[in-house]
Amino acid sequence: MASTLNMVFTRGSAAKTIALSEPRRDLTGAEVHDIMQTILDRQIFLFAGDAAQLDGIKRAYIRENVVTELPEG
Repeated sequence: MASTLNMVFTRGSAAKTIALSEPRRDLTGAEVHDIMQTILDRQIFLFAGDAAQLDGIKRAYIRENVVTELPEG
């Protein structure tokens, strides 16, 4: 089963999601919150031509996807 960690930040009145494939299975909410805060504090992501940068933490979640291959014919 494929999984994705989604970290949702506020950016002015909008939201911006950063997604990472295959997070550790034992990842905790506290660890994710800490890294999200580090991303904000250090302004890791800057958006060219736009004054609105990431300015808050909205939420984080892990999405799991089940892929079922279908046989031909």
